[in-house]
Order: sequence, then structure tokens, then C-alpha cells
Amino acid sequence: MSMRTSRISMASVLTAVLVGGLLAAGPASAAPPVGSVSFKGKVTCKTAFPTPNTSVPTRVSLDSGEDDASGRTNNPTDRRATYGPLTLDVPLDSPFSLTVEVTCKAPGKKAQTFERAVPYDNLTEGDEVSLNIK
Repeated sequence: MSMRTSRISMASVLTAVLVGGLLAAGPASAAPPVGSVSFKGKVTCKTAFPTPNTSVPTRVSLDSGEDDASGRTNNPTDRRATYGPLTLDVPLDSPFSLTVEVTCKAPGKKAQTFERAVPYDNLTEGDEVSLNIK
């Protein structure tokens, strides 16, 4: 009987040591939570490609580092076109940089692109963000 008691005691001690060791270990740093956010707005090529350029924005691409999305502008013949909504996963409640790439096309010329980095912080799941791009 004393042999059985000592086995239980040893098992309890071993379990306590293992659990205690795991509890004493520091927590691993976790990545920020990720959730879906929608972006829409107006876009123009005028600042990136000044006059006499007649470029019109035809496509907008977004990259959050977690996800990307792209789509054609809603009125690709207008020099001040609208786009979106484009929905993508972004880091929530933490700072990140959204990379925006715009494709512009002038009649009879090759398409050109320009890129902007837009800082964001504290977005929440389901947000609808107005982002105008120049």
C-alpha cells in the first residue's frame, strides 16, 4: 500500500513540476488580430502625372501585408474616377501601412502606375474607410 501511495505522490509531483514549468514560461508574442475592412473613394492621376498628361485611373490595388485586393475604377474614362468598395483583411487595432497602387492610362500610351503608402491604426472588423488617392 505504501508503494502505491508513493507512486501517486511521485506522479503528482512530476505533474506539478511540468505544469509549473509551463506556467513559468513567458507568453509567445502574438500577431495582431486580422479582420475584413472595405475601402472606397476617389482617385486621380493628375498629381502623379501632371499636365499635359490626360491619364485616367483604370485600376486600384491595395495591399495590407495580410491580404490584397484590386479592382477596376467605376468610371475609367473620368480623370477623377471612383473605386470600390474593395474588401481585404487588415491588422485590427494596431498600426500598419496600406500600400496603394493606381494604374493610369492615357489614350495611345502605355499604362503607368504610381504607388502610395498610407498609415492606418485602430481599424475594426467591418469598418468602411473612405480613401481618396492623389
